Amino acid sequence: MTEAVINWFHHLGVLTMASAVALCVIFLLTAFVVVPRTVLILAAGATFGLAAAPIILLSGTTGGILAFLSSRYIAANWFKAKLVTRPVLRAIAQAVDDEGWRIIALMRLGAPLPSAMQNYLFGLTNVDIVTYSIATLVFSAPQVFLFSFLGATGRASLLQDGSSGLPLGFSLIALLLAATTIALISWRVRMLLSRLES
Repeated sequence: MTEAVINWFHHLGVLTMASAVALCVIFLLTAFVVVPRTVLILAAGATFGLAAAPIILLSGTTGGILAFLSSRYIAANWFKAKLVTRPVLRAIAQAVDDEGWRIIALMRLGAPLPSAMQNYLFGLTNVDIVTYSIATLVFSAPQVFLFSFLGATGRASLLQDGSSGLPLGFSLIALLLAATTIALISWRVRMLLSRLES
């Protein structure tokens, strides 16, 4: 499925009103379905450039709010049954109840859980919709812009003819910094979760 979406991005080519709507729909849906969002963001950045990032961020946040509300008000019993069987999810839910937006921020910056699963999980906590929405928008932004930038610079480096575009070294340094930042944040989240479970 991911490969089909990436091919569709390439088929659309440039960012027009139609491709912006298509991008919006795709990232709205990824808030409900567990898919490798990072790969899709990189592909969107490579295809449409950094201009895709605000569309991805706003549609992903909107989808996240809808998934949060469906978890809280429509399918709460089903999601709670899943929560009982998974200690890590229970620990995260308890941490959100205790710490509020701080845990949402950490999870959005670099979590071991897919974004769609987070949306449903946060709907089962006591966090209010406004706090959830603001934390999701603000703390999803760094990854969305970073991966869009990496996709755009990666493509620019590959298409470079020596007279234009960004130097390959710049793209490699950006990629290394991004990977290091994400690894550190993910490590911090895992450490926090391991303390919560014990």
